[in-house]
Amino acid sequence: MPDSARTLVFRSVIGWVWLGIAAIVCAYLLIDMAVRAGAWDAFLVAPWLLAIVWVVWVFQVIPRVEADEDGARLFNVLRIVELPWSAVAGVRLRYSAEFTLHDGARITAWGGSSRRMHRSLKRASEDPAEVEVEQLQRLHANAAGGSGTATRRWDVRAVVAGIAIVVWIAFSLIQTGGFSFGV
Repeated sequence: MPDSARTLVFRSVIGWVWLGIAAIVCAYLLIDMAVRAGAWDAFLVAPWLLAIVWVVWVFQVIPRVEADEDGARLFNVLRIVELPWSAVAGVRLRYSAEFTLHDGARITAWGGSSRRMHRSLKRASEDPAEVEVEQLQRLHANAAGGSGTATRRWDVRAVVAGIAIVVWIAFSLIQTGGFSFGV
């Protein structure tokens, strides 16, 4: 859907900061583990730390809204929703952008800016979330007719990465004899 040169992308910048912090801390811990205990022990601990990085990636970096004159693509946690403008009845701002479909369904975008809840937190004259929703509403209003339905699919990259980490954790537990709760 949104593949044109004039694609608008709304995402949180702070997600990349959190991912960088998580990656640096986890890399430090893995290197320290490899130096102090050995590469094998670091290999067995790695999936637990990668799980933390994966959670930050899925909840903070992946969520975004991509929109152009044809429609919008919402990247939510583990799901991607394709919305041609012909399937959208309206776009409004609640806590974040919410798309109302012609069939009455509502889909909330996890990506993009969130509404500032307190006026005292506003540093600029305009709320970025309001500006983003206005741009989405403008694209929706200027869209040509046509037919289309909303489609949902899994974010295969995120799901496969999560499954790989879970398998690696299971391997790690088998190698170490499982959880140890006693002394």
